Amino acid sequence: MKWLVQHIGELRFKRRLERNASTVLAEAGVRTGQAVLDFGCGSGTYTIPAAKLVGEEGKVYALDISRKALDKMEKKAKQEGMRNIVRIDSSGDKEIPLEDATIDVMLLVDVLHNIDDRDTVLGEAHRMLKPGGILSIYPMHLTNEEVERLATNKGFTLENRKFQGSILMFRKTSQSW
Repeated sequence: MKWLVQHIGELRFKRRLERNASTVLAEAGVRTGQAVLDFGCGSGTYTIPAAKLVGEEGKVYALDISRKALDKMEKKAKQEGMRNIVRIDSSGDKEIPLEDATIDVMLLVDVLHNIDDRDTVLGEAHRMLKPGGILSIYPMHLTNEEVERLATNKGFTLENRKFQGSILMFRKTSQSW
């Protein structure tokens, strides 16, 4: 029963975050003109609000392994007139097809628990993020302590906890991993 109560609370909280995606993203540091990677973007719950925040000067990379979810995201983006979203179909490969130090903010929203090789993904995050870049993780289904350990081992510093401590904000250190 305790497990059920906890998970119902998590799902309600997640829905509240999704309804306020623009506010969540602004708090996560998404700004006009930035490059954002929405890793595990699904159908675009955060992708489209991020694209609106970065504006025409910015770009949002939407990466997912589900073609169906990406198709849905693209359809929504087209309906909203968004032209600054780049779709990245992933086969689950460890390497992400983006250049080093090109991303300002990387989002890992409720996706990290689905990844077997978290070290590699966080290493890729460090590679792609610009110096001082932000890694925003909503680690639903994982403990904050576990995520903190993984991220700090890959060259990130915990900078802040947002939204009742549920979203962890990491800053890329200058150290290369």
